[in-house]
Amino acid sequence: MDTPARRSPRTVAIAHASTADVPAAERLRYWEAHTAAELVGVRCSAYAAEGLVARQRNFDLGGLRLAEIAGNEHVVERARPALRRYPKDAVFASLLLEGEAFFFQRGRCLPLRAGDLVVYGTTTPYLYGTSGAMRQVQVDIAAEQLPRLAAPIHVDTSLRAGRLLTQPLRHELLDFVDAPWAERAPAAAQRIASLLEALIRSHGHEGGADLRLLRAEAYIAAHLADGELDAAAVARHLCVSPRHLNRLFEAHGCTATQWIWQQRLAAAHRMLCDPGHAAAGIGDIALQCGFATQAHFARAFRAAYGLTPSERRAGAGARSQGGCSPP
Repeated sequence: MDTPARRSPRTVAIAHASTADVPAAERLRYWEAHTAAELVGVRCSAYAAEGLVARQRNFDLGGLRLAEIAGNEHVVERARPALRRYPKDAVFASLLLEGEAFFFQRGRCLPLRAGDLVVYGTTTPYLYGTSGAMRQVQVDIAAEQLPRLAAPIHVDTSLRAGRLLTQPLRHELLDFVDAPWAERAPAAAQRIASLLEALIRSHGHEGGADLRLLRAEAYIAAHLADGELDAAAVARHLCVSPRHLNRLFEAHGCTATQWIWQQRLAAAHRMLCDPGHAAAGIGDIALQCGFATQAHFARAFRAAYGLTPSERRAGAGARSQGGCSPP
């Protein structure tokens, strides 16, 4: 008896661009048109004798988009004319995988090495350039889904703290780009958004923050869908006692357990508000955010936001509770 052929997993929507088969004189215009359509409006300049040699893959995860970009030395500029012609209010997070680069925005010029991450907004002019061959993965997420960025954030991975902070995000990005299956996209988008939120929030702590607290936040953000995630698991990851872990979270005015449930609710709230997750059932969203049952999720969501998940999805006004009260 013949066995049915095994179906390949369905991928998310993917766009491709490469200058390899484009005449040298038309490459910049081609690259700018593709980037404007799939990412953001910029002006590109190339300085190599052979002109711009670059390729780009764009992935639509529903809640956010990713771009894998590789090329030779070039500069992209989003100046004020581009802001007017191609308006976009998003946060970009660019993880440089290979090569060296620089980023300029708001009077700050940031040197970037392989492994570094830079997070910035698209409503302010910026310049991004590379001095040679480069490869990067870029996150494109609506600004309204994340805390406000006062200035670009540079995570320097020549420092141990920087490596620890970027490791979970790097894993999520490369894991999805290597296997962009549609069934994995909602959970991957939720984890990436949660990790970026934790990273942006960590840079807003006045006077800096304890590295162990930042590591705890990143670990929680990466494991929200894990039903076994609890304060004890976080403490084991950090090699500290649960009591010491709770002392770290006093900076947020709550315990580690309360923080975990608050972040699960915040992730679910983002998904309910995101048109990209409109096809996902409320029960599916509950499971993806670590709730064991839809009933538990509904009770906790109403306690935190003053309305049911269905009402939130329908667009009713939400009443957000402050603090870290557990559901």
